[in-house]
Amino acid sequence: MTYRRLDIRLPAPAPGVQLTLLAHQFGNRSNARSAYLHAGLHADEHPGLLVLQHLLEKLRQLDAAGAIDGLVTVVPYANPMGMSQRLFGAVAGRFDFENGENFNRNFPLLDQQVAAYLAEAPDRAMLPEQWRILFAGMLGQAAATSPSQALKHELAKLAIAHDIVLDLHCDTDCIAHVYASELQAERATRLAGLMGSPVAMLEPREAGGGAFDQVHSSAWGTVQAAGLLSERDSGFSATIELRGQTDVTDELAAADASNLLRFLESEGVLTAESPATLKMTNQSVEVFPLDGASHVSCPCAGVIVYRKAPGDQVSVGEVIAEVVLLDGNGFNQRVPILSTVNGLMIVRQLKKLVRPGERAALLAGKRSVRDRHAGSLLLDF
Repeated sequence: MTYRRLDIRLPAPAPGVQLTLLAHQFGNRSNARSAYLHAGLHADEHPGLLVLQHLLEKLRQLDAAGAIDGLVTVVPYANPMGMSQRLFGAVAGRFDFENGENFNRNFPLLDQQVAAYLAEAPDRAMLPEQWRILFAGMLGQAAATSPSQALKHELAKLAIAHDIVLDLHCDTDCIAHVYASELQAERATRLAGLMGSPVAMLEPREAGGGAFDQVHSSAWGTVQAAGLLSERDSGFSATIELRGQTDVTDELAAADASNLLRFLESEGVLTAESPATLKMTNQSVEVFPLDGASHVSCPCAGVIVYRKAPGDQVSVGEVIAEVVLLDGNGFNQRVPILSTVNGLMIVRQLKKLVRPGERAALLAGKRSVRDRHAGSLLLDF
């Protein structure tokens, strides 16, 4: 058994309150690859919390069998601060109550520091483990000035020491999908297929936003883009959207955990628990550029009624939903919401009482959307 438990104390947000990050580790740092996984960074997204409990149970069994070749670190809940934020009973853990900031934005990125290093380094040929050490040293120079920044800094430090970083999320009502760097198209597509996700969304290096997975991709992507590492030798990070907020069942979670193990096996981190899981048919995956994602907004207040479901094909100008006016001059008056792309509906609202400007749907198309701009492809909500 190689199991270790890490308890990382965070700055107290108030007198008498102590927050702690918990991490479980299996295996050892060796020549084999390493992987980091966490869930609940958006603390109101709960499918991943159950998935990781099933994964931990499977990792314990694999560890006992000596089947973990490298190192696996699992943080079962990435945001104790957000999980403690309840408003009249409901967890409101997507945004920090202190300043309104999205908990999955403004993580410390390393692209500029790595680029500066490459411009001055006399010998830029290093092994992946040497790059990991360099990146960790760069993160160690950052100083946190608030509890939420301290949380993000600790998560970034934990993750950057690994080759593979997977951030488990969900959306409101959606099909499973994966976000990753366009420099890692092969691995992103393979991950999506193994996870049963029909969609992979590829981000350009200048996607913006500072999401958690970009800590990893900003560092490795700069090295990879400089031609110093191949896609396979470079580190890989991705955000996995595990369907919708209500999709929390043991059956789904157990399957997702097994599929995560299949991906980690394909990356040389461990040996899967049984040959049977390797014979599963992979999901066919459609790849979309992130700048082809269209966030269609509600035109007015009312009750939204959908004509399309997540996974459905959509065409430009097609009615995907209607907002029923509750205060109109007539009865059952409706305002249509039209598709802005030729592609797929990925996400729709779970709650049906909507307000003007609220996102009605996330649609994915192959062509760049007119109002999507480099550097601001990740929205703040």
